[in-house]
Amino acid sequence: MFAGEIMPQADKYYMMRSLEKALFVIETMATRKNWKLKSLNEACCIPKGTLQRILRTLEDLGYVRQVQRGGAYTLTLKFHKLGNQVFSQSNIASLVQPVLHHLRDEVNETVNLSILSGVDMVVVHQTTSRHALRMDSIVGTSFPAYASASGKVFLAFLPEDDLRVFIKELRRSDTAMNIDKINSLYTRLESVREKGIGLDFEELFRGIRCVAAPIFDDLGKVVATISCSVPTVRLDRSLSYKLLQEIPMAASEASKLFQAPDHSFNLEVSAIAELLAASSVA
Repeated sequence: MFAGEIMPQADKYYMMRSLEKALFVIETMATRKNWKLKSLNEACCIPKGTLQRILRTLEDLGYVRQVQRGGAYTLTLKFHKLGNQVFSQSNIASLVQPVLHHLRDEVNETVNLSILSGVDMVVVHQTTSRHALRMDSIVGTSFPAYASASGKVFLAFLPEDDLRVFIKELRRSDTAMNIDKINSLYTRLESVREKGIGLDFEELFRGIRCVAAPIFDDLGKVVATISCSVPTVRLDRSLSYKLLQEIPMAASEASKLFQAPDHSFNLEVSAIAELLAASSVA
């Protein structure tokens, strides 16, 4: 029996010991960012040759990568994508689905439910617009959190320590994120905290603007975001105004499903609607 095993499984005839060991290696690796082979071998207490075969297999399948040749091993975002696909079928997505459908019906634009995964936001559920021209994303699609409306919302309401961890990871993964860009991001996050919404002015996709709002749980922690991505060719002042009213209301309704405490924001809908629609419609 290797370390971490609660009870022998030998009496279960269907157990695949090799699969059991591989899953234990994965669970162990998930507790730390990087693992030297020696440290992982000591933590798992399985033969080094077996461990190396497991790591090579996981590496070939895209679930593990070596930081550098001969260096430490780390799990890849492929696990995040798998988890997010499961999440899309989970209680959270199921619970807020009626809210997402109602929002889609009110604004007739594609509605996304997204969560933070590493330095990216990941779409975990989507209700599509009935328009022929629309922004569709496959469930599991990821995009940079710092540049997206959903990401700015999620980051704005993270605990301070978690935000510092995010910034550190962002600077490690994107060397172009210098001090000026980080300071600019902090300024935008302050605005999001005040207004309760995040905006994307074609920062991710040319011709697409986005509005997002946070979903909170019973502890007041942000757990997901609701957003609408709209082609600029139909984003007039009327639609902008409606989005800025309906999206925060939908996020508030979703938060109530989690018994979240009330949040109040200073959102000047008319002024932001003018800004959102400015120069977006020919």
